[in-house]
Amino acid sequence: MNGSEHMKLWMFISKCQFWIILCTVLISLLLVAKAFFNLIKRKRSNYFVFLISIIAANVITLLIILFDIFNFSFKGTLVCKLELFFSNSAACFINWIWLCLFSQRFFILFYPMKRSSHGFFGFMRSGKKLILATACFALLTQSWSLIFIEEVTMLTDDDQLIGVCERDVDIMSDFGYRILAIGEAFITYAFPFLLTIVMDIAVLYQSANSSFVVMSAENIRTEHSVLLQVNETVKIQSSQSIKQSNRRRHQAMRRCLMMATIQVSLNAPYYTLQLCDEIFSLRTSTHVYLYLDAFLYFIYLTQFSMIYFYTNLLVSPRGKSCRQPPKMPVSCTSSLRSEYTIV
Repeated sequence: MNGSEHMKLWMFISKCQFWIILCTVLISLLLVAKAFFNLIKRKRSNYFVFLISIIAANVITLLIILFDIFNFSFKGTLVCKLELFFSNSAACFINWIWLCLFSQRFFILFYPMKRSSHGFFGFMRSGKKLILATACFALLTQSWSLIFIEEVTMLTDDDQLIGVCERDVDIMSDFGYRILAIGEAFITYAFPFLLTIVMDIAVLYQSANSSFVVMSAENIRTEHSVLLQVNETVKIQSSQSIKQSNRRRHQAMRRCLMMATIQVSLNAPYYTLQLCDEIFSLRTSTHVYLYLDAFLYFIYLTQFSMIYFYTNLLVSPRGKSCRQPPKMPVSCTSSLRSEYTIV
């Protein structure tokens, strides 16, 4: 395929993409707005600050996409730089904030008795500090687009000039851009996605080795109950409460692992294709790339509407039975206290 045919195909696919992207973005904005209003009703959720920040980053990205499709050409170099900078920063922030959310669960489960508000554990327990640090990290790592991006003017077969945001070839060589693209892909996508899944699997594994010795009232009454060590922490619950807690815990873990897997599935194909294009220059060598790019970009866009389902999974209201488990008889608590406090 020569350059003229390649340009015609690219313009044709871009025109077809316009309405698909527009409809997808508008639907995503509606679902994101609905997720926001649902989340506002549950401000006491541990996930609230993380999900609100993800929603804000999603809105920024969707608005940038709308601006991009309605201003297809001649944005100017400054607009190109800012558009790519904020878009990449929002994507990087979203990916790493998911990791922060799961990492906080990891540290709370592994170190349940660390309640200090200072130091490393205090930092990991503070959602606001994690969000601020993640935002600074995203802005810093994506600042390269403010330097290496410019607007390139192209002439179509209809003698129409269009402006496209491309890399500045006068600043860095092709090899340098390939190294930059690989590093950016790992920092923005590969590392947070892999670490998110690792953290969630670690939480799933650690749940079988709780720091608490959970005992039911029925076990306390039996004559064959095993005496605890002095340094063990006792948590007294009824049998029904233990079953409900285990069920909720495993359900939450399955949900989080499922969300991490979905995020990887929706993001990895498109950005893998972009990375391969940076290394092998696919867009100028084959027309299959243009079709594949359009299809995978649509899959990538569907991730923004998924935040509505994520918020419902993470902060769904619990039933009354889960909020108010049956109380244990006072006599059981008293007998246990008297047994383990005598020196």
